[in-house]
Amino acid sequence: MFVKTFKGYEDRTAELDAEVNKWVTHHGDNIEVVDIRTALSHENESRARSGDLIYTLLYLAEAPVE
Repeated sequence: MFVKTFKGYEDRTAELDAEVNKWVTHHGDNIEVVDIRTALSHENESRARSGDLIYTLLYLAEAPVE
């Protein structure tokens, strides 16, 4: 089992979803997605007024893929 992490911004979920879907589609013949988890991180007094959104994808494969 391997881990792939994707990072984006909470106010741009569509962009992050597209990146994850593109990666999964590209590697779909070589991996099996087991789970995906999300985490949201906020900085107090952030100028962007937005937090980081992290997707952690667990997948099965013979070796890690980029």
